[in-house]
Amino acid sequence: MDKKQETLIPVILGSGINALGLIRSFAKKNIKSIVVDSSKSYAFFSKYCNGIIVSDPIKTPDNFILDLINYGKTLKNKGFLIPTNDEWLFPISKNQKELEKYFVFSMSENKVIEDCSDKTKLYEFAKKFDIPHPKTFFLNTTDQINDIKKEIPYPCILKPTITVGYVEKLKTKGRVFRLENEKELDEIVEKIKKARLNTIPHVLQEYIIGGVENLYTITTYSNKSNDIIAYSTGHKIRQNPPDAGTIISGKVTQEPVLFDLAQRLIKNINFYGIANTEFKKDDKDGRFKLIEINPRPGKWNYSVTASGINMPYIALKEAEGEAQKPISPSKQSLIWIVFIEDFLFSLFLFKKRGYKEFSISFKQWRKSIKGKKIFPIFDIKDLGPFIFYLKDLAKSV
Repeated sequence: MDKKQETLIPVILGSGINALGLIRSFAKKNIKSIVVDSSKSYAFFSKYCNGIIVSDPIKTPDNFILDLINYGKTLKNKGFLIPTNDEWLFPISKNQKELEKYFVFSMSENKVIEDCSDKTKLYEFAKKFDIPHPKTFFLNTTDQINDIKKEIPYPCILKPTITVGYVEKLKTKGRVFRLENEKELDEIVEKIKKARLNTIPHVLQEYIIGGVENLYTITTYSNKSNDIIAYSTGHKIRQNPPDAGTIISGKVTQEPVLFDLAQRLIKNINFYGIANTEFKKDDKDGRFKLIEINPRPGKWNYSVTASGINMPYIALKEAEGEAQKPISPSKQSLIWIVFIEDFLFSLFLFKKRGYKEFSISFKQWRKSIKGKKIFPIFDIKDLGPFIFYLKDLAKSV
């Protein structure tokens, strides 16, 4: 392993729920973090961090990198850089050489990051390394569907790769369409054409039979030898929007087959660092099929720490030059839940927003979240983020 380095300072990019999970993980080891964002969200108000405001990485990426470098110059020790979503990940990945003077990266080089984020390349890897995945077509225009009609499996899903303004122009309640047959496909393609959205790149993909509870994530830390030395698995209970959205409740549970699939992928693409890789269990054949890999910590990363594996700290110690031994995942079952949001959507808001089939009774909701719970925002010892959440919730209501 690398020669032991100086003590590193966690510098977390973004201040959402995933950042809050990282901050509280480091706090368990009495390490205070730095949170960097272009606006203030939950994590900014945690007592376990200090926050700084920088330029928006999407609107002004060059200014953001310059702000980060200037901040790096003020640090006594190097910063341990952790991005929490893609808007932070891509600019720092492309500028690793300039940033390495002031920060340490626990992540792969830029080419690996780009390959992970490119679904075309990702599924090419999956095919090459015998990792089950849904049959997928990448379309530059929906007009190309005419050329592949005989190859399309049903049911299938059709979704755009560029989502900004899509739903508003098409006037639909969502941007992911499940289609049962060729007639339904033709109807939505015609609607897309009339809305002049047919030249936007789309993905046409085999629909994997199964509900949201069939969506599994394995969160991993792999070292510089690309070996997974810490991991945790779990599945979604609910997400928002319910057809293709972000997790609002999930269950940490053991699923050993995911480790084998993730290790095969991570080893062969030479991935280093924290990642969350999503699979869906197909009710047709019971196999787990690769959906995507996010080369960074995910929204419910704190569920791993709560289960007894402090993955951010493991990554930090390895970055400092201290090789860490592999850790077996916890056998305990946990429920990760954004409590108020999950309650409101389950009982009221899914129905109100046109997803009547996902609305459930209070008894059904209570049964679905039975077990020991982890709250990603509420913490009696760190109330600042929860107070911000309540104020933000009141504004949206």
